[in-house]
Amino acid sequence: MLRRDSGYSAHEWQRAERLTLASSTEWADGAALEAARARRLKAYWRMTALSLVESGADIRPLLANAPGVGPLAETGEILCRKAAEVEGAAPTEAASLYYTAGLFLGNAGLSQDSDHAQEAAFRLVQQAVEMGSRSDARVPPLCWKRDEVTVDGPARIDLGGGWSDSPPFCLDWGGTVLNVAVRLDGRYPIRALIKRVGEPVIRCVASGDTEVVYRTTNEILYPASPGDEMSIPRTALAMTGLFRLEEPLACVLERMGSGLEIRTEVNLPMGSGLGTSSILAACVLQALAEMGGEALDPQTLSDRVMRLEQLMTTGGGWQDQAGGIFPGAKLLVSGPGLRQRIRVQPLGWTAERRRDFEQHVVLYYTGIRRVARNLLRQVVGRYLARETACLQVLHSIKTLALEMSHAMQEGDWEQLGSLLDRHWQLNQVLDPHTTNAPINALLEGVRPYIRGAKLAGAGGGGFLILITKSVEVAGDLRSFLNEESARNGGAVYGCEIASEGLKVG
Repeated sequence: MLRRDSGYSAHEWQRAERLTLASSTEWADGAALEAARARRLKAYWRMTALSLVESGADIRPLLANAPGVGPLAETGEILCRKAAEVEGAAPTEAASLYYTAGLFLGNAGLSQDSDHAQEAAFRLVQQAVEMGSRSDARVPPLCWKRDEVTVDGPARIDLGGGWSDSPPFCLDWGGTVLNVAVRLDGRYPIRALIKRVGEPVIRCVASGDTEVVYRTTNEILYPASPGDEMSIPRTALAMTGLFRLEEPLACVLERMGSGLEIRTEVNLPMGSGLGTSSILAACVLQALAEMGGEALDPQTLSDRVMRLEQLMTTGGGWQDQAGGIFPGAKLLVSGPGLRQRIRVQPLGWTAERRRDFEQHVVLYYTGIRRVARNLLRQVVGRYLARETACLQVLHSIKTLALEMSHAMQEGDWEQLGSLLDRHWQLNQVLDPHTTNAPINALLEGVRPYIRGAKLAGAGGGGFLILITKSVEVAGDLRSFLNEESARNGGAVYGCEIASEGLKVG
């Protein structure tokens, strides 16, 4: 056509058969074209998936429209490799990548690989907490300095911001919590007592006189398991650095001067939601520090409790123990970072306003128990997967905690009740099992008496925090709940703000 020398002439071109676009498809290799199209689709889907994960987007809609098992598996494997590359420098980012990789692998039917990836995610969360507490350098004590130590702790009621203190969210964004250390029925309900004993053993006694005697270091250092009543004292002992597998327990205790008996007591129902396990851990760790002659500041004690709970695999953040370690009503704030430094902002109350708050609050045990461990893993998993609703709730409850603190300082109990109701609604978005039919029926029954309410802690049972419409109505509500208690096994508790944190004796 261009009149250039070639083996093909314009005349031949003019004589050639003409094909329309429609008829030319008869000559195409349909299977090859479809295969190429499928490859392009899968490659584009995979690139989109990786881009969304890296941007922190919610990838559930994408998972629901995957173009096959292959792209799911390939994306999961790529995310695992990316996570491995950043484990040391950014453990929480790596945890998110591993957990998300597990979602892709699980959707591809690779359940074992999915489980391994998600376990790696939770392992990295624990590692991040440990990295944040590495500055807590301790030298094991040379001998016991005291014959006996008793540490009593208050309970805590969480009004706002709970969940924002839990790793890895608090490590990435910081947490904000409003809670109150309280005495119940006029006393501190949590206690740890440690004393010397003549035998070269460690004797642990829990509430109800359940007793276990440890005679080897292997028994002390054996990994904690859920449901073990002695997990807290045993893990606290392991954290002292005194015990090594190669050294017999009798030799360690002989060097320290004696064996020990550790008694723990919680005068509250199990699964109360009042932070009892974390505060009990704080009491045990404080008592051990006193026995070893170590001066332990509140921030370091809070860090140790968080590390202890990670070692016990129960997880958890800092607000439970901080609620008992630091006295009174306070706003607790931490910034982003592996080292969670807690800023304590006590509410600037007059004695009159404090009494007014105590008279407006009714604390009621619902008679329903719940353990938060599996729930914690579920919420952490949703955060690691960057689910939109989960992220929105966690950021919103931080704001609610601030707003609640202002309402409490001003004595605006109507506003406080309204915010408490809003928090309760957000908790149900985070976990639909926060409530159930008996709790809903109870809340409906008390609604005429109250301005707002929420369950303490993770919800699903335990204690109900109620802000009443007036001091007079609070008395009527207590009478109503006492009648309910005969049917559901609940109980009304007297609640007073604790002006001290842990009490050492």
